[in-house]
Amino acid sequence: MAGSSFRWPIVVASIACMVHAPSSRGQASSTGQSGLIHMPDARVEPEGTWRLGAGNSDPYFTLWSSVTVLPRLELSGRFTRIDNVPAFSDGSHYGDYKDKAFDAKLMVWKESAYLPAASIGVQDFTGTRLFRARYVALGKQIGDVDATLGYGEQRLDRWFGGLRYTPGWNPRWSVVAERDANRYAEDYRAELSGAAMRRGGATFGIEYRFGWATAQLSSQHGTTSGLLYVSIPLGKREFVPKIDEPPPPAVAAAPPTGAALRTAPSLTQRLTEDGFGDVTVAADGPVLRISLNHPRITLMGRAIGRAARTALASRSHDIQVLEITYTSFDMPVLVYRFSDLDLLARYFREEIPLEQLQSSVEVRYPAIDDADRVRREALNVDNSAAPAAGAAGDGIPLKPDTRLAGFSAVPINVRFFFNDPSGVVHYDTFSTLAYDKRLAPGWFVHSAARLTLFEDVSDVTQPSNSQLPHVRSDIADYRREGGRLRLESLLLNRYVQVHERVYARLSAGYYEEMYGGAGGQVMYLPARGEWAADMSLDWLKQRRPGDSFGFRDYTTLTALGAVHYRFPASGVTATARAGRFLARDEGVRMELKRRFRSGVELGAWYTVTNGDDTTGPGRPDNPYRDKGVFVSVPLSTMLTRDTQQRAEFALVDFTRDVGQMVVSPGDLYRLFEQRLLFDAAEYGALSGLSR
Repeated sequence: MAGSSFRWPIVVASIACMVHAPSSRGQASSTGQSGLIHMPDARVEPEGTWRLGAGNSDPYFTLWSSVTVLPRLELSGRFTRIDNVPAFSDGSHYGDYKDKAFDAKLMVWKESAYLPAASIGVQDFTGTRLFRARYVALGKQIGDVDATLGYGEQRLDRWFGGLRYTPGWNPRWSVVAERDANRYAEDYRAELSGAAMRRGGATFGIEYRFGWATAQLSSQHGTTSGLLYVSIPLGKREFVPKIDEPPPPAVAAAPPTGAALRTAPSLTQRLTEDGFGDVTVAADGPVLRISLNHPRITLMGRAIGRAARTALASRSHDIQVLEITYTSFDMPVLVYRFSDLDLLARYFREEIPLEQLQSSVEVRYPAIDDADRVRREALNVDNSAAPAAGAAGDGIPLKPDTRLAGFSAVPINVRFFFNDPSGVVHYDTFSTLAYDKRLAPGWFVHSAARLTLFEDVSDVTQPSNSQLPHVRSDIADYRREGGRLRLESLLLNRYVQVHERVYARLSAGYYEEMYGGAGGQVMYLPARGEWAADMSLDWLKQRRPGDSFGFRDYTTLTALGAVHYRFPASGVTATARAGRFLARDEGVRMELKRRFRSGVELGAWYTVTNGDDTTGPGRPDNPYRDKGVFVSVPLSTMLTRDTQQRAEFALVDFTRDVGQMVVSPGDLYRLFEQRLLFDAAEYGALSGLSR
């Protein structure tokens, strides 16, 4: 293959280095990396592009996903089935051999007038590494033609390259040609799978793009391959316009007269009618203080702006300063102080820009007595109509009626489990219905029921062979014996601000479907900086499958300290959790998460503990490590009305016992992160103020 006369990509790429043309966007190859047909290229899709695809190229069927997590960095993962190669010889139902692979590509420099784009990449860099390779690729656009030249090692047999022609008069279509340099004959059990019969070399294909979807059909020496994928632009703020979102309240040119104030509804009532919760209003001379939250609106700045509009419409002439404290579970999150209300009104009427207003706005972390001061100075108004704080946006309110304000629903959550001996993949999809009630300031009851929609985890019949305490590996028992509808959680939570930028939570009850107990968490937020820290301690007892209130004998104490670091201007948050996990093992769990402009979060975790799990898929020389990836999608990007609800998806190995954590009854860092948008570099405290 190395001596092939298929050298025209080298000539074309050399000429391309001297030709000026606009930079080309990448298309996906059969592995999920940006590329031609089976070969990678130098392209990387725009930042925030998330692709999901499936392809078949005998003897390989591949499911894959890729994301441009940073402007020049593309990460991808694929799951490959190797036809005709049995995974086990014991007659199990696992079927053909399956393999996971992870790839990465970094664009070293972008294409310019005289230089091609250059990228380096690795394929299958962890795990079994059946398809491992590394390469460098150059790319240059020549009019409607994008040329690629690359050199690879390991599975890639040195030189590869190709062309993609996309006519300017019809950019939906492309014609692709490449030299496939894969060493198929050296693939895993190639004689049995039939890969040994593939020679690689000249490959030709055609592509068609429609909306977010792309289809590719290709041929190589009689072997026909197909690829279908979608590209989702996570950098887009929203995919559906908010046509059902109520318009912001209008702001009059002057404060209302005394007569108008006497006939208008109270400010508390008006804010409650606007959807705000836990509303408290107080007056201290020329200062009007308001404490509130909004269970639906995503951006805190937008909620504050709408509250300020309503306050301006209700204020009297002697009110000169407006101070609004935004709360969550009765904990003050931020304090907004507007010292020039005439300037604020002009801003809302679009007479001045935000830059002119900012000098009269102070945004700060709340002092220890800010929220209590508002309550002490509260006006003698009826707050009974204010909705309960509830979960502050953890679900969709079922009805705006205040009698049901504590109910919320999360319509779908999805988890996929891979690599159980009983089958390559298992799935678990479910909905939750929650009820939250505020008993007293800082005291909340949380309850949730789980409704299983579709799952096949209960089909797993092999008992767990884990040598650790079975803290998670008996999950099939909970699916099989618990029924479709079961009690998920029933908790009493106490939230409190301990000191400025120090918050605490105490919890007792049924945490999740597998554990109940008691514990707490303390979190510290620095005045400035890109980090935060918290510590959680929980005494836990394992719940009995099929019994909503009963327990097994297993008890444990978990203790985890966490440090969160937010990389400036990138939307990336790194978290390290260290301490004692559910199976009494000790170690560190690393998490890395990227939040895109749309609010979609993609992340992964990897855990190393001293609870060496040598049962499959672990081995004595390579113990199993808990790991997985997750996606969190804000439904506000796809609905015509704003909501704080998110859908959660996760891909993990079939549940083991090492490095496991209990589901937090109310993680403080996650709560404040969602309200303050710590990991969203493009947003600030005043984002959305005018909307």
